[in-house]
Amino acid sequence: MNKSAEKLVRLDTHRLPNELHFMFMVENRGLYDKFGVAALGIDPFMGEYSGALSDEDTALEVVRKSADTERIAAADVAFDRTFLGLYEQAKANLRHYDPAARHAAENLWVVFEHFGNIAREAYHQELGASANLLEDLRARPADYAASGLAPWAEAHEHAASALAALLAERNEELAQQSSLRMREVRLRMDAAYQKVTDRLDARINLDGRGFAGGFYAEYNTHATEYKNKLAQHLGRVRKEAEGGDAIG
Repeated sequence: MNKSAEKLVRLDTHRLPNELHFMFMVENRGLYDKFGVAALGIDPFMGEYSGALSDEDTALEVVRKSADTERIAAADVAFDRTFLGLYEQAKANLRHYDPAARHAAENLWVVFEHFGNIAREAYHQELGASANLLEDLRARPADYAASGLAPWAEAHEHAASALAALLAERNEELAQQSSLRMREVRLRMDAAYQKVTDRLDARINLDGRGFAGGFYAEYNTHATEYKNKLAQHLGRVRKEAEGGDAIG
């Protein structure tokens, strides 16, 4: 058997949503303790790992406690819905029975093609793209007036304003409650995870996967479960972003 071909299953942990990321790291620590950090040869890395895990717990708790978190999610749904409504109306206008309306729609469609599906972006990026998109549409007043897009555009602008206001409130609250930032903490946590896994792979390379009893098999089962959860999460994100119709 080629021992060097045996490695632990790894995840793109930076792509995990916050709750899954934290639980994956917690369960990793549980398995390290179960099989013994000394026996696994990872004791020198546990201070860094445990410190990052504690800080992630603190940062995540701040997010959990934020009263605006659920309201922001709801506001983002409204933002996405109104953008997709605006997009679909513009797309439908390309098939308008009136040649003049079709011509106006074609002139405006280049704006939508330029920005693509802004609903896929992170909050602040999608807000910036939304403002620019609406500005570009209104910079073509004759086509914009002929398109009949104004009601959808105004509804979308209202949704964007509501989302921006909630984000500003949450940013102020988070800044007051904790100096820890989830992104920074996660980067530290991911670095600690990689160091531990590198050491474990080195031990497996030297001694084979049986060096710590059943750790190899149990850990890979655990990591594969989270890899599948990540794939499901990314699939849901893609489906929601596409809204049933692929947007460039």
